[in-house]
Amino acid sequence: MNSLKSGFTLLELIVAMGITALIGYFILSIGQDFVSVWEDVGDSVARETEARSALDAIARDFESAFFREGSEVMFAVDSLDDDSNAGAKWEDGAAERPSSDGSDPEVHEYGWTGSWVRLFSASPSLNAVGYQIVRSTIKDGVGTPRYMLYRNVELHKNTVANAESGAGYDLSHSVYTNNGYIGGMTRENILAVNVIDFGVRLYIRDLGDPSDEDAPDGLRLIFPADGSSELVTSVSNLSHAARTFEGTTYGQRYPDVVEVFLRVLSDEGADLISDMEEAGANADWEEVAERHSKLYRRYIVIGGEGES
Repeated sequence: MNSLKSGFTLLELIVAMGITALIGYFILSIGQDFVSVWEDVGDSVARETEARSALDAIARDFESAFFREGSEVMFAVDSLDDDSNAGAKWEDGAAERPSSDGSDPEVHEYGWTGSWVRLFSASPSLNAVGYQIVRSTIKDGVGTPRYMLYRNVELHKNTVANAESGAGYDLSHSVYTNNGYIGGMTRENILAVNVIDFGVRLYIRDLGDPSDEDAPDGLRLIFPADGSSELVTSVSNLSHAARTFEGTTYGQRYPDVVEVFLRVLSDEGADLISDMEEAGANADWEEVAERHSKLYRRYIVIGGEGES
């Protein structure tokens, strides 16, 4: 009698190995997709957290802003069309950002390096505060340059000393405009990284009909705006110097409401732009920045009025 031998034929082994390899491929592919999604989620959460934290800090300054009627500029905004305002803190690169980038306020793009915003904040003490974008390394001489939002603060004692020395509380005075910043610009003052645009829209309360579709109901746009409170789409040398609470010279009016915005790159976008700039090729800069960034906005009601 012939006995049957148990076991696998060569064909069966090949088929089994093929099925195992196929299952392994799918598991690996799913695992890679999961890791990619997890990294994207982590990047998105980190970006959201940092952007909202930065907006919280800005809101605290604006909500405690100190104004008084007079001839002094106590709130100032300039749209910047080059990198000269940031001085040595704007690190040179082979390409940097294209000079034509960021000049369309309709989509919240405010100049080549965003806006330079200055104000006096009364909390926790009276300080001159300035915000602007700087292109720099996070650590001195370490890594590649990134676009970052700085919050620069003049110490209370210096703010008071400046006022007593003849500068008053005037942000247009040379003690605040020299070197293009408020106070010392150090890396400790970095508020958020990978911020490629920063700006504000200023409004006053106006229950009439300002004929401005760019302003929310009950508000009149005063920056960036023309004499009719229509949104200005050219940011060349556009500025606002607030001295008064009343009047129709809107370029000198204190805002009642400020819309703040940040455009923040993802980590992937920041790496792509950094690689382009280091390679000296920025032809795709705007496309990459738009595709790999997110716009964050917040409306802030301006607070207290000082004694005139």
